[in-house]
Amino acid sequence: MTIQRYEVFNKVVQLRNITKASEELSMTQSGVSHAIKSLEEELEFPLLIRNRLGLQLTREGERVYEYTLRIMQTHNSLLQEVHTLKGLETGTVKVGSFASVTTQWMPTILNSFAEKYPGITIEIYEDDYESLEKAVSTGELDCCFTTDSTNKNINFVPLVKDKLFCIVSNKNPLSKKKVMKISELEKQPLIKPKKGWDNEVADFFNQHQIVPVVNYEVSDDQSILALVQANIGINIRPELVLNQNLENITLLDFEQEAFRIIGLGLNEHASPAASTFVETVTDLYQTSFFE
Repeated sequence: MTIQRYEVFNKVVQLRNITKASEELSMTQSGVSHAIKSLEEELEFPLLIRNRLGLQLTREGERVYEYTLRIMQTHNSLLQEVHTLKGLETGTVKVGSFASVTTQWMPTILNSFAEKYPGITIEIYEDDYESLEKAVSTGELDCCFTTDSTNKNINFVPLVKDKLFCIVSNKNPLSKKKVMKISELEKQPLIKPKKGWDNEVADFFNQHQIVPVVNYEVSDDQSILALVQANIGINIRPELVLNQNLENITLLDFEQEAFRIIGLGLNEHASPAASTFVETVTDLYQTSFFE
């Protein structure tokens, strides 16, 4: 078994496609297929099967994949540490993000990071909170932006309190109010983020024992805003999402302070390059509330 075979295997699993994996690894398709076949022969059981969704892991393959991810992560950390010891700062950091952070924070982060560490590449992957945290815990990502997490497989570094607002259409009679009573939420049709994207909203309802009347569930922030603008329902959104010109929408404060905590989810085996990324982000955004 070799490091290259692990790298090929991991890439094929993540892309579910030998052709795409060969392109990203700058290998021939036959070379990728041979590496997978050799690994399977050495282990003496199949790792992948093909179905209508593409290549999928076998039960044995799932167990092996957990270890090959850790091996590659440790190997990459070793290479980065060697470069650091030689005075060379290099490597790749795979960062999970969600739309509002990507839009509002990431340009500043990338520019600042590139100035300090021009030899380190940042790769950004967008998904929902749940998927990002899982990817960090398995080692597919080095870190991710997420909200205050109960996931015990990753560490959480808090950054900022992001205030929550109730947003309503200007056509809605509620737009004449200044403050939204939490008890009123159960009486209003709600546009709800889909599961995996709804941490702060679900936590808010659980905290106040609210059972909302859900009209629609959507995951994209812009889709949510469009439905609220059309007066199809109300919504609870964080301030970071609302840092733009919002036409036909009124922001209402809650009678009690409501917020989500945005932070970084980290794998406990963070590489030197990942650690420098975390330091850059905390320097830029961690507020005195958490100091």
